[in-house]
Amino acid sequence: MQASSRLFLHFTEREIKSRFADSGLGLLWALLGPLLLLAIYSFVFGQIFKQRTVALETDSYTLFVATALWPWMMFADGVSRGMQSIQQNASLVKKVAFPHFLLVASAVTAAFTLHLIGYVAVLVALAAGGSPIHLGGVPLALAYIVILFVFTLGVAALLAALQTLIRDVEQAVNPAIMMLHYLTPVLYPLSMIPENYRGWLDWNPLALIVTRIRGALLTNPAIVPADLGPPFIALAAICVGLWVFARLSPYFEDFL
Repeated sequence: MQASSRLFLHFTEREIKSRFADSGLGLLWALLGPLLLLAIYSFVFGQIFKQRTVALETDSYTLFVATALWPWMMFADGVSRGMQSIQQNASLVKKVAFPHFLLVASAVTAAFTLHLIGYVAVLVALAAGGSPIHLGGVPLALAYIVILFVFTLGVAALLAALQTLIRDVEQAVNPAIMMLHYLTPVLYPLSMIPENYRGWLDWNPLALIVTRIRGALLTNPAIVPADLGPPFIALAAICVGLWVFARLSPYFEDFL
């Protein structure tokens, strides 16, 4: 167990360092990239399309997007990095015997760590600038980020196993993540979706997770019965992902 823990920490540290190894600004890019994306969204939807703040939970469209954008990027980046982790470490998988799932877990953990640091930095900066952020909602937001992490880990494990055996998986997942981005209420409030289409969001667990994280920080809502659903969804995702990964892992060397 200790050996696996040390190996996991080593893989996670290596994953973080390798992403910015040849960059002059280093880890700052983990913050600058999302900030640029936030600025573009705020300008396009807040200024050009004039997103109505009356439908939002805050008067600041920038704050509205920021509270949901970073959790979304944790998921998207975690799935993308985790899915590629086995294939990108093919030589290591072939030569060394170790639990292959550690590569997936370290990739997802590194993605969440980097974006969580950026998330905290942005929220602190917005709060210092006068944006109303409810500190009382932080525990609920953190609980949902943990749920999001478990869900992402399950999805990444499933896709990493499939991608190792079927190389077309990545080509299908990337546009699917892009579509899912616009089907998740990151840039718009849930109330803007017509009633007859809103039921479809029940099939998108990210919609509730992202909405609840945003709501926790903007309005500090009370816990509701619907909050019981995401933990079970995340548990199902990690169970399925680990089961498929364990079944296919012995065959990785033959396909790498």
